[in-house]
Order: sequence, then C-alpha cells, then structure tokens
Amino acid sequence: MTFTAVGTALAASHTEQISSAFPRQGAPDPIAREALLSRLHAHYVAYMGGPEEFGSIPRLNADQEIVDIEEAWLAWEDAQVDTATLPATGEAFHDWFLQVAAQHTQPDFCDYLAHEASLEEMALFFMGEELVDSKFDDLMAMVQIGTEGHTKLTIAENYWDEMGEGNIDHVHTRMFEHSAVYMRKRLAEAGIGREALFCPEAFENASMLLMYGIHRHLNPRALGAMGVLEQSASPRFQAMVDGCNRLGVPADVIDYQRVHVHVDADHGAEWFEGVFLPLVGRSPELLREISLGVATRVRVANAYYRRIWDAMRGLPKQGSER
Repeated sequence: MTFTAVGTALAASHTEQISSAFPRQGAPDPIAREALLSRLHAHYVAYMGGPEEFGSIPRLNADQEIVDIEEAWLAWEDAQVDTATLPATGEAFHDWFLQVAAQHTQPDFCDYLAHEASLEEMALFFMGEELVDSKFDDLMAMVQIGTEGHTKLTIAENYWDEMGEGNIDHVHTRMFEHSAVYMRKRLAEAGIGREALFCPEAFENASMLLMYGIHRHLNPRALGAMGVLEQSASPRFQAMVDGCNRLGVPADVIDYQRVHVHVDADHGAEWFEGVFLPLVGRSPELLREISLGVATRVRVANAYYRRIWDAMRGLPKQGSER
C-alpha cells in the first residue's frame, strides 16, 4: 500500500470515528466518543502547559484532526439545545438563567454524597472533579481577556479569590491538589483504579470548559458555562464537606471544598451582576452565545454527574472510615 493510500485510509477511519461519536441521527457510540473527547482533553491540557513545557505545547488549530473533532462536537452539542427555549431578550435572561441553574444543583446526588457515599466513592468523585478543578484558575484568567469595565473587574476579583488573595497556601488549585493527594491514596489503599472515570461523560465535562476557554471566539459560551457553574456549585461543595466529615476525613483535606461553599455562592451573584447584565443586552447574537454556554454546560454536567454516580455505586463495598 502506498503512503497516499495509507493516508486516505487513516482519514476515512478518522471521519468514520467522528461520525460515530457525534452522529446527526441516532445515539452516539460511547467508545468512539470517549476516544475523541479524551484526545481533546489531552490536547487542551497540553496547550495550557507551563513555561518549561514550551517545546511540547501544541499550536492552536494546526492539527486538522483536532479541528474536525471540535467542529463535529460543537455542532452535535448545539443540536441538543432546544433554541426555542433560550431567552429572546436581555430582560428575559435573568429568570431563564436562574431556572436553568436550578437544574444543575443535583439535589439527589448531593444528598447521597452527604449521607451515604463511602470514602472510596467520595475519593472517586474527587478524582472526577480533578479534571476540571485542577485548571480552573487558568480558565478564570483566560475568560477575562478582551473584557472591559465592570465585567473585567468582576472576573479579576474572582481570579484573586482563586489566587488565595495573595497567600500561596490558599491558592485554590494548590488546596485542591492537597485534597486529591489524600483521595488518590485512599483509592490506592483500597485497590481501586480510576478506570470508571474513563468514560465520554467525564472527558466531555472536562473538555467543554477547556475548549470554551482556549478558543477566543467561544468566550461568550465560556462566560455562560462558568457563570452557571459558579451559581450552582455551592450545594455540591457543602455535600462533599458533610460527607467527608461523616467519614472522618481530616479537616485540612477538605479546606478547598469548605471555602467554596461560600466563595461560589458569592461568585454566582457577582457573576450575574458584573458579567451577565452588562453583556446580555448588547446584541441578540451575544445573548444567544452566552445562553448556549449556560444550557450546554448544564446538559453536559448533568450527564456527567449521572454517570459518575453510577460508577461510585458500582464500586465494591469496603470499610469507609479512616
């Protein structure tokens, strides 16, 4: 077979995989979907590498296969949104946003975390959250690019909170890593791997915010997605704190979650007033993009929480106290 023939065959295989993962009709193939979304996640994480990793940071949009996956995924996600339900005016955005955000609080899942989850189940959930939380401060920095006035100041204040208000030990990603180290050890001691997290829903949930943040033209969607996350996250953090306290997890391990019970409640209100209100009335097109970010984040995250809850309950039952 010639090099040209090999290239043609690989391209055909790539196209077929994309069509299976993000079909125009019918259910997606979860194996193809996980393969492509996990590839996107690795690409985005590499793109956000530190200075010492400059040699391995990919050039944005230089990989045509990545571009093909992104375009197919975006089109598929947009097709899942009933655009007739999106707000038509800036004035209608407030009530619509609060209603959609309420669908993102996961009350049954939170109740399980607080009152029933074993330590191993809790640890697995922490590892799922790591895919997003470990990069959240960088995402916050990226979404402020190009904003101005009160919008920029609101995001900057939130970023300052992420930076621990100047205290290195209180930087939120540093605090989360302290939690993650403890939970990784608990899983290792129980002989439990993280294979249950290797699913399309987990990579989709993580990659969505990364794609929105990295691509400048998707900035309005990033603002919408992060705003609804901030608005709705406090109950989950409270449930994690309550569950970890029940399980005897050391207090320092859950400092990150404890802080975010109140921080995200404040950020949600600030984001609505400082970010959304100045933007949603500027044009119908901008309103639509922000709203798509909100609606897509909720759909993707709800699927992720359902999947990881199933994975948690599927773990073998073991001793839960430490």
